[in-house]
Amino acid sequence: MSNFIIILLQASINSANGIFCLWLWDGKGAIYFAKREKPLNGWPKGNILMVILAEAERSIRSKSRDGKKTEARSTKKQRRKISEMEIRKNMAKVKEYHQETGSGGGLAFYFCGWQKCAPGHAFGPAVRPHHLFHLVLSGRGFYERAGKRQEIGPGQGFLILPGESTYYGADCADPWEYCWIGFGGAEAEAILRECGFGEDNLIYEDRSGGLLGREMMGLVDSFGRMDVNGYMLLGRLYLCLSHMVSKQPPKGVAAQEYVGRALDFIHNNFGYDMGVAEIARTVGIHRTYLYRIFMEQLGQSPKEYLTEVRLEKAAEMLGGTGLSVTEIALSCGFREVSLFDRHFRGRYGCAPLKYRRMAAGCPARPLDC
Repeated sequence: MSNFIIILLQASINSANGIFCLWLWDGKGAIYFAKREKPLNGWPKGNILMVILAEAERSIRSKSRDGKKTEARSTKKQRRKISEMEIRKNMAKVKEYHQETGSGGGLAFYFCGWQKCAPGHAFGPAVRPHHLFHLVLSGRGFYERAGKRQEIGPGQGFLILPGESTYYGADCADPWEYCWIGFGGAEAEAILRECGFGEDNLIYEDRSGGLLGREMMGLVDSFGRMDVNGYMLLGRLYLCLSHMVSKQPPKGVAAQEYVGRALDFIHNNFGYDMGVAEIARTVGIHRTYLYRIFMEQLGQSPKEYLTEVRLEKAAEMLGGTGLSVTEIALSCGFREVSLFDRHFRGRYGCAPLKYRRMAAGCPARPLDC
């Protein structure tokens, strides 16, 4: 048996954890590192340096005897390591998070994700049980439904309807990077109509100036937070959809849609200091056009309708609450009590206090008038 030469290059011991470290040379160009942790019952009897040197000699002899076998194992291990690195690299190109949360019958968030697709990567044909929206951040791909294929590029998105079979995939030369959100709930269809989607129009053109993409990626990244919760996810989902809602209804929608929006806004905000200009701006049309469609469908102007709603609510409060006339006037959007009194007399033919006493079945007093 050939002799082994073991040369000690350096030795050190860590007083904090008791680890004894050696750097050894086998005389053939290979340098070895060995360490030994201090046992619970202390160091073994004898010279600890000699004990570890003996262990190092056995290790070197073993490596010399099984050199080829060790090299084969090392090569296999290296291949496995490279394979694992590839898997981690590919995993880093896709993120998807699931957490179902709803708003009591309103909008429900199911999941979201992001992916940098490989060339030619595709999914489907398959059916989804919910609404699923994809926004393309870069690259290109295709979207196919009902036998019709459409090319999709950056700044575009596509909507998958519940129960509908679809097929989509990345371009082979310029594969897309996209993010997505899965959602549902009773409000989903109405919100999507406001976003401009319809049965025959499921392709989206982003006009948010990049806000939609940032908000969708913010939704994905929120899962990295320790304090992520259902309210946060729903809030971000609503923000994403808010960037998609169009001020202008889809082509072909009748003027009733504008009037309906205006009426909803008035009934929910009559108590605030607002005018026709703000109503028109909220609906998304010019105030002149708002006036015209109000006259056509309601027979009165937006201002007259707003005043009527305020007065009806004031009359209801006079008969059903103990609030003062000033409190009621301010609560119904009248900034001055004198203005409220004048409009109320013109609508009901009496002063607010007289109306209250009459509503309560009490005789009117001279001061009420």
